[in-house]
Amino acid sequence: MRLSRKQDVTLKPAMLRAKALAAGKIRASLNVSVFALDSSLPAETLAGFLQAQFQELSLSSQVRAAGPERVQAALTGHFTKADVLVVLGGTSAKAEPALMDLVQWLLLNGQTSLAENLLYAQLGSAKSGTVAPVFERVILPLDFAERVQQSGRRFPWAASSHDQWALADAVLTYATGLAAE
Repeated sequence: MRLSRKQDVTLKPAMLRAKALAAGKIRASLNVSVFALDSSLPAETLAGFLQAQFQELSLSSQVRAAGPERVQAALTGHFTKADVLVVLGGTSAKAEPALMDLVQWLLLNGQTSLAENLLYAQLGSAKSGTVAPVFERVILPLDFAERVQQSGRRFPWAASSHDQWALADAVLTYATGLAAE
């Protein structure tokens, strides 16, 4: 398990390209599963957003979305086929218990590696009084996908690339083992 990443670290295009190249050498294709803890969360949108970013980095990948039904996701292979599991949650009081319930379910169903090392994408702002989470956490702005579409800019020239690329950076770090303890 990892601690939350520092939000003030500046992402550099060369660093992301290097991580994508390293991930491509480790795996022929990176398989990412985005699992939403609640049906109101935009898992499909986030999966499409990540897929587009990996294509822009020339990384062969498959990003799929599922949730909140764990059994249905398991039956369709979302957990067994995933190299990286991104759990999408919100800032409601139900988010943390739902995350821990998913982790317990993964552990009980033979997905120990995913349960111990998942990435938690929190949609919304971080609460100022919360303790650092046990899992790698990336805070996504509520309008994460619209920012790129509205500006018309794309990586690496986007002025606000940090917010838009933080999750892709975390997935690539996880996939290449650079954050392994």
